[in-house]
Amino acid sequence: IVKCGLESMRNTANIGLKALIEACGLEGKTLSAYHIGFVLGPCMNATGRLDTAQRALALLQCGNRAEAVRIANELKELNESRKEMTQAGVLQAVNQIEGSAWKGDRVLVVYLPEVHESLAGIIAGRIREKYGRPVFVLTLGEEGVKGSGRSVEGYHMYEEMTACKEFFTKYGGHKMAAGLSMKEENVEAFRRKLNACCR
Repeated sequence: IVKCGLESMRNTANIGLKALIEACGLEGKTLSAYHIGFVLGPCMNATGRLDTAQRALALLQCGNRAEAVRIANELKELNESRKEMTQAGVLQAVNQIEGSAWKGDRVLVVYLPEVHESLAGIIAGRIREKYGRPVFVLTLGEEGVKGSGRSVEGYHMYEEMTACKEFFTKYGGHKMAAGLSMKEENVEAFRRKLNACCR
């Protein structure tokens, strides 16, 4: 599927996709899976994370070149903004961990109320890579705290969360990743119990 998809993209007649390829500086280059996963894909994805996915759909449905170029450039700028916001969130998380009394916790729970909720999972993944421990990154949304977790081998994230389910308004996931919602006043209690129950 990827091989055929790449071939179609290289010879696309889609005005919007052509405009995005140009905006990302890939015109005339041999497109690879890397370009889909790390250049074009993130531009399409960023609008859904930070705004609305309608903009990406509008790009692919666009029949006017000038409009397609405008939207493609907007998507590229949104992705650059998403990268900067992610980097700022990672730095904020590291600073919080390093300056905390819970730096040595086996499971890190980082509360970043100002960070956009759609970036929590990406930040959690980066923090997990840095510290080699399971990580939950929590943000403050309109309806309370939302968060994403990323795990390491040997720590079944969903099972461990189930031992703390009284703190969640919603939760779900699997061995390596999870999502949750909770009331803000439960963040510290969640951190303590999660670590106390950690097997």
